[in-house]
Amino acid sequence: MNQKLRSVLYVPALNEKAMRKSATLAVDAIIFDLEDSVFPDQKAQARSCLAEVLTKERDQFQGKYLAIRINAQDTAFWNDDLAMVNQVRPDAVVLPKVVSAQSIFDAAARLCTSNDIQPKIWCMIENPLGILRLENTVENGIKAGLECLILGTNDLVKDSDLDPGKDRCNLSPWFSHVMLVAKSFGVTVIDGVLNDIKNTEALSAESEMAKALGMSGKTIIHPAQVDVVNQCFSPSPEQIAWWKKIVEAYNRPEHAGSGVINLEGTMVERLHLEIAQRRLQEYDQTQ
Repeated sequence: MNQKLRSVLYVPALNEKAMRKSATLAVDAIIFDLEDSVFPDQKAQARSCLAEVLTKERDQFQGKYLAIRINAQDTAFWNDDLAMVNQVRPDAVVLPKVVSAQSIFDAAARLCTSNDIQPKIWCMIENPLGILRLENTVENGIKAGLECLILGTNDLVKDSDLDPGKDRCNLSPWFSHVMLVAKSFGVTVIDGVLNDIKNTEALSAESEMAKALGMSGKTIIHPAQVDVVNQCFSPSPEQIAWWKKIVEAYNRPEHAGSGVINLEGTMVERLHLEIAQRRLQEYDQTQ
């Protein structure tokens, strides 16, 4: 996808002030939440509130990717949530606790396609069964519009009875599995949240880990986390300069037929050229 997704902010759909505030933040995407942040007896009110904001003030969110997290299919709220999604037409709908492609097919079948492009589908991967079945879910789900996976790390820890360990080291094998599947089928992955909103050091460490694994960004829950995440998931000037040097070097006539070249003391292969070209294209598309 061409849309940059470094910072993805959860905003309760019941909180009009927070929704309006999110439009002013330097976030790449916003997930308006109808699920965990809204009590059952407030679901209808949250849907109404969100529909009003997105109907009357949609232009305030220009340039931001907008998604709505609905309630699970086995709840009493699923049908009404999808009806509201069809009314306001976000860029994507987020499905919670996905463990199979069937929930993707069922949601896609209910999403309107007339007069507009059908919203993409993002899936929360937040329990052991979801990870265990992920290959089948993704391989089949992309046929119905699956675009992105979001790690629900809080629920994953709860349901697995696992201690994340220092720097989430005990979750690393599961993250790696998710990335292997996602990269195999060209699906984007967004990291889970950090609840300690004042701990910028931990936020930076988690973001750097996620970026190193190949994730595109991180979900956040507070405006104070925006700048740290955006910076971590943006290439540094030094990286951009190095990629440009690789491309420029291979564009020289003397290297036209070279497989490997010596660039400032570093042996660079054509696979590095492909990486540099891809990174620069991704960077240009997000400017």
